[in-house]
This record gives sequence, C-alpha cells and structure tokens, in this order.
Amino acid sequence: MRIRQPYLGKDGGTAVALGIAICATAPADARAQTTADASASLTAASIETLLASVAIGAVVLALGALWAAGRAFKRNRRDLAVRADRMAELETKLDSAESILAAEPDAVFIWAPERSVAPTTGTRSWGRPHVVGSTAGLADPSSGTVDFDFVLSRLQPEDSESLRNGVSRLRERGARFSLNLQMRDGRTYEAEGRPAGAQAVLWMRDITGEREEETRLVETARKAERDRTLLSQVTDAAPFPAWRRSADGTLIWVNQAYATAVDAPNADAVVSDPRELLDAATRKAAAAAIATQTKYRDRSSAVVGGERQVLDVIELPLTDGGSAGFAIDITPLAESEADLKRHLEAHGDTLNRLASAVAIFGPDRRLRYYNRAFQKLWRLEESFLDTEPAEGELLEMLREARRLPEQADFRQWKQSRLGLYTRNEQTDELWHLPDGQTLRVIGQPHPFGGLLYLYENVTTQLKLESSLTTAQHVQSETLNKLYEGVAVFGSDGRLKLHNPAYQRIWHLDTAQLSGEPHIDQIIEWCRGLYDNADDWNAIKARITSVSDEQAADDRGKTGRLQRPDGSVVDYASVPLPDGNTLLTYVDVTDTSRIERALRDRNDALETADRLKSEFISHVSYQLRTPLTNIIGFGEILNTELFGPLNEKQSEYASGVLKSASELLDLVNDIIDLASIEAGAMALDVDDVRLSPVMRQVFDMAHPRAQQGKRMLELEAASDLGVIKADARRLKQILFNLLSNAISFTNPGDTITLGGDREGDEIRLWVRDTGDGIKPEHQATVFDRFEARGSSEKRRGAGLGLTLVRSFVEMHGGWVSLESAPREGTRVTCHLPADAKPLAAPQPEEPGNAAAS
Repeated sequence: MRIRQPYLGKDGGTAVALGIAICATAPADARAQTTADASASLTAASIETLLASVAIGAVVLALGALWAAGRAFKRNRRDLAVRADRMAELETKLDSAESILAAEPDAVFIWAPERSVAPTTGTRSWGRPHVVGSTAGLADPSSGTVDFDFVLSRLQPEDSESLRNGVSRLRERGARFSLNLQMRDGRTYEAEGRPAGAQAVLWMRDITGEREEETRLVETARKAERDRTLLSQVTDAAPFPAWRRSADGTLIWVNQAYATAVDAPNADAVVSDPRELLDAATRKAAAAAIATQTKYRDRSSAVVGGERQVLDVIELPLTDGGSAGFAIDITPLAESEADLKRHLEAHGDTLNRLASAVAIFGPDRRLRYYNRAFQKLWRLEESFLDTEPAEGELLEMLREARRLPEQADFRQWKQSRLGLYTRNEQTDELWHLPDGQTLRVIGQPHPFGGLLYLYENVTTQLKLESSLTTAQHVQSETLNKLYEGVAVFGSDGRLKLHNPAYQRIWHLDTAQLSGEPHIDQIIEWCRGLYDNADDWNAIKARITSVSDEQAADDRGKTGRLQRPDGSVVDYASVPLPDGNTLLTYVDVTDTSRIERALRDRNDALETADRLKSEFISHVSYQLRTPLTNIIGFGEILNTELFGPLNEKQSEYASGVLKSASELLDLVNDIIDLASIEAGAMALDVDDVRLSPVMRQVFDMAHPRAQQGKRMLELEAASDLGVIKADARRLKQILFNLLSNAISFTNPGDTITLGGDREGDEIRLWVRDTGDGIKPEHQATVFDRFEARGSSEKRRGAGLGLTLVRSFVEMHGGWVSLESAPREGTRVTCHLPADAKPLAAPQPEEPGNAAAS
C-alpha cells in the first residue's frame, strides 16, 4: 500500500513522508523474503521479532512527523501575524501620504499605467489622472471637478501646448520638466513633472503673488542701485566742495569741486596727499561737534582760485564714526547782508521823510520803531517814545488827549486792538478822529513778530471821492432826464448806451434794447415810423464806416427826419475818441407851437449836450487811458526800474497792480461778452484731461478763499477722463463759478468744487453753504449785470455767471441752478464728453434796429 502525506516543510516533512512510504512497502518485501528464506534457516520467532522492530520504528517515525508538523504550523502562524502588522503599517503610511498630498498647496496630477498595452503601437495606455492637493483655482466652475483637459483650455495657447508635450514625454519616457505657465485670467502657475516609479506625477502651483513680490523686490533693488549711482554722480558733479572724513578726521573722499578749490589735479590726488580747504580753527570746531554726534555749521573764509571767499561750512556725523561735509560759497550773500544793513539804515531815513505815520510794535507789544510823521501825528514827545512804551499805554494816553475815535466801550475796543498780536491777520480800517480828520489805519503782522501800523491821513481823499461820486450821479441822472434822445453805438454797430428819451422817440421797448442789438435790427424796428432807406444807410455808414475818407465826409453831421405820422425829428452824429459814435435825436414837431419853451430850455439843452459829451468822453478815457497809465507806472514801480523800494512802497505798488488787474479782468469780461454776442468768439477745442484742470483752478482760487476765510474743498474722482473742450474757457468757467461763490458767501462757509461723469455727460459743479439766492432773483442770476445773492446788496459787475452760461452753451452744454435761502447754492455745468462746439451767437439779420 502507498501512502502520501502532506508537505510539512523541508526538514521533517520530507523525511517523514519518505519514512512512511518505506514502512508501507516493507511488509510485502519482507513476506516475500521470508517465504524465500523460510526453507533455509529462519524460524517463526525470528519473523515476529523483526515485525515488532519494524512496527516500533514506524511509530517513532509517525511521532517525529507530528512534532515537525506542529513546529511548521506555529512558524507559519507567526509569519502571518508579522505580515498582517506590516500590512497595517503600510496602510497607515498610505493614508498619511494621501492626507499630506490632499493638504499640499499645489495641485498634484498622478497618472498610473493601465495593464493593457496598445496592440498596434506596443505602448502603454494611461487612464485619467488622480488629482489631489489644492485644486480650487483649477476646478471647472460648471462641475466643480478638476479635469486636466479643462486646465489645458484655460492656459495661453503656447503654454497649453508646452504642458501637453511635457506630460506626454513624462509618461512615455519618464522625462522630467519644469515650466512657468500663464493662465488666460492673468495668473501664473509653476508646473513640474517627474516620474514616481511606474507613475507620472505633475505638480502645479499658483505663484502669482510670489512672482509679483519677486518683481517688486527686483525693481526696488534696481531703483536703489539707480538712486545710489545718481546720488554718486550728483555729489561728484556738485559745483561746491564736498568731502568725507574717517573717524580720525582724515580725508577719504572728495569731489572734483574740492580738488579744484585746493588746486589739485583730481580728487584722487587730494585723498592720497591730503590738502585741506578749511583752516585749522574751523576743522577743530567741526571735529568737536562731530565727536558729540551733532551737526556743525558756521561760516569760514578761504582762498579759492586766488580770491578770498566766504563759505557756509556744514559737516554732519555718520554712523561709521566719520563725517561728511560741504562748503557753499556765500560771498554774494555776505556782501548782500552788508548792503542790506546799509539799505535798512537808508530806509529808516526814507521813512522819516514820509508823510504817512509808521510805527512798529514788537512781540511784547512795546514800541520798537516810529518815524517823525508818527510823532507829529499824535503830538507825542520823542523822549517818551524812546522809552518804548506799550501799545496799551499809548492808547490810554491818546484817549485822555481826545485823539482817538469815540468808542461806546473803550475797554473792549482796546482789548480787540491788543488781540491783533495773536490773530496774525491784516486789518484795514478808518478812524474818524474828534478833530475832523479821517485816518486809514493798516495793521499787519511784522516778519520778526509784533505788528506794523501805517497811519495815512485820507481826509482830503475821501472828500474828493465824495465829490466824484456826486458828479457821476448827477451826470447819470442828467442823461436819463434829458428830453433829447441819446444813443451810443460801438464800432461793431451794437447799441452800447441809451436813455429813456431815445426809447420814447422811436417807440422801442426796454426788452428790445437790453441785449445790445445791432444797428440793422434797430433800423428794422423803426421802419414803421420812418422808411427812407437812403437816410438809414447814411446813419448806418456813419456808425460802422472804417475808411478815414468816408469818416471825414459822413461822420459828425446833423439832419432832420420828416416822419409819415407828421412828426419831425432832428438828429446828430458825433464821433467819440474811443471809436464809438454818439447819436442824438430831438422831436421838434411842436417847435412852432412851443417856441418860447424851447428858447427857455435852449441853454439847458446846450448845457446837457456839453455835459453829455464830456460824460461820454470821460467814460471812454476812464476805461482805457487811466488803466494803461496805472498798469504802466505800477509795473515800473514794482520792478524798481528807478531805484529800490522799501517794503511799504512795494506793498503800495503791488496794490496798484492788483487793482489795475482786477479792472483789466472786468474789461476782459466785457470784451469776451461782446465778442460772444458779436459772433467773433471761437473755441480752441482739443482733448482736455479734466482732473488736472480742476486741480489747477482749485489751486488758483485757494489763496483768495483763504484770504476770505472760506473753506475750499475738491470733490471729484481721481481721474474724470478726457473731454473735447477749450481748456482756457473751461478754466474760466470753473474760476468764475468759484469767484462768484467766494463773493456771495460769508467767512466760515464751505465752497466745494466737484465733478462726475455719467455716460456721455460730464457734470462740473460748485456748491457753497452760503445764504442762498432768493427765488425772485434766481430767474435773472445768469443775466448780465445781475450780482445779487440773498440780500439786495450788489457784489461785483455781474458778468461772471453770464460768461459761464455763454461758454457752456458754446460747448453744447447747459447750466442749472439749485438754491434755497439759508441752505446754499449749487451751480452745475452739464457738458457733453465729446463736445461739438456751437458757433458764438451771430448778429441778427439786418432789419429791425432803429437808428440811434
């Protein structure tokens, strides 16, 4: 019988199996052998003994086999436990690795090869990548998943192709790559591919912020290097000597100007063989200051280029223990200071010769300087004034002598005067003294502290001004009350001035004549009363002729008009020195019936005619000749063409120029308005950036607002873009609005210049917190010569807003007004962004103007 046992290992298992097989086959052979040998010698007892031995051997072998099988079983169970622990450890590490990859700030794409191989190409096939890490920036917004093909579609085309090729080479040949990729949305990614065993791994990291920071740092370093180079170049090229010293005071660097000053060939020669520009005393004093880590500054003399110069020496301590210094030639300044000292002495002598009293009080309110006119004005002893009395003491003394204006509360008035020392503002007031004199008292802060007072006796000036005002009022009233019709036409043919009698004679309305109508328009209006074309043409020629020969023949003539209604009108044309033409009309219909009355009034008419002619001539010269003289002489004085002026004289000259400039501005406004109405105004349209224009106008108006104690603010976006407009007229619009707001607000009010853009419309506006405009005045606020705010008091000529509206309309825009009493006013200019300028208003077609 053949028995097979299971495999029990190399050692015991094999041996046991072989033993069992031998034992199983042994009895048959033994029996055969016994049968064969029985006959020879063996006995039955011998056979039994042999069988017993074989049986015992078989049992021993079986026990050995069982023992070997038990050991193999225990060893296998122990190996299985070790493998299970190892498997659990590997699973833990795998979970940890996957967690770390999931927390990675980079997006990680992992391709694993599939088991199958392409039958045609023999290459591996790759499935979809496993994606871990930070994928929020790469996810498809529609599905929320990360797909490699979607990532490729978001890259710039050339970067997409580079990444696709890199991944392909990585999977096929295990070729590493590193790329910088640009997304279509502007972000930058860093991509790095490398093999990981049989897998292909791609890391993608968003480096947008890092790249910007790197770029910023590189640019900062470059700028620092440029600045250092420029500073070195500037310092070496400086026109004044500069140097550096070590901690022991030795020169270690100088610029070329230093080398030139000490007659050295170059800067290196000075450093190698030190040559000192400064004297020993100056160097010692500078070293002492540097030792205490303080700046040294003083004047020193040195010989440079064979000439003695006065140097302003400045030396600064450095962190390394050394110092850096430079010396500036202030020889002209030193000479100027000496000259200034002499000038001050001369000015003091000049002030003593002035008729105006001058006094200077120091910060302690005590009298520091006075001229002889001051002592004479107040009739005070020089010995007393030389004691430098306090201003309060002087006021008390002058009050006791009744030489100050009468005050209801003198103590309060005195305190207000003394309060000027702390208010730091200029005052200008009139003092009416008990003896009948009127003083103009100007007080202003002195540059060295305290106050400077100027006392000017204006008694005579006020009397003259009062007489002039009365004369002008009489002239105006006389012209308006004349029976004779009077009209003045400019050289442009437009009506400039007329009286009520002119309207009455030609039956014209005030509204018709309010806009300076042209002579052609007036002729058309008057044809119903008189339709003789020849006479009208002759009158028109006398007004608008430019030929000297024609002017000599036709101007300065008189005539009579026989009107169809039976009335008779005598007229006369008179040329004026300023180029205008004066026309007078007299209704002489009732001459025969009221001959006596006319004789009685003849003298009055002649006087009125003379006054009228003088008045018109006076007005013409008042607008041109005095203005020209004032500006000319003011500029001569202000530029000190004939000698230097003292501070007060310069102030007066500047005041004259300022007033003349204001008058010139008014004349310019009138000329601009006349040009617009004459159709002669043309805009110079170009691309204009609004924000710089608004800032320039804001800066121009700011000093005037500060002077008037108004708060001026700018409220607009940092960039309002570009507008097609005339930059000069645009600035004039905004400046006129700000000037108007300053004029019609009170100290402490706020004025805001603002602007915004909505679509194709640009709104520029000025808002104030003043008293507002009364409703009954709002309809006429843009009319010429309207200058009223919340009160009836006029402020200015009333042309600013008229020009604003005209200029805005020429740009194709319009102006709106929002105002309420005690709430303020807002004026808004609505302008098209792409302005198509309109032509200035053209004169009316001939046909409606009465000869004037």
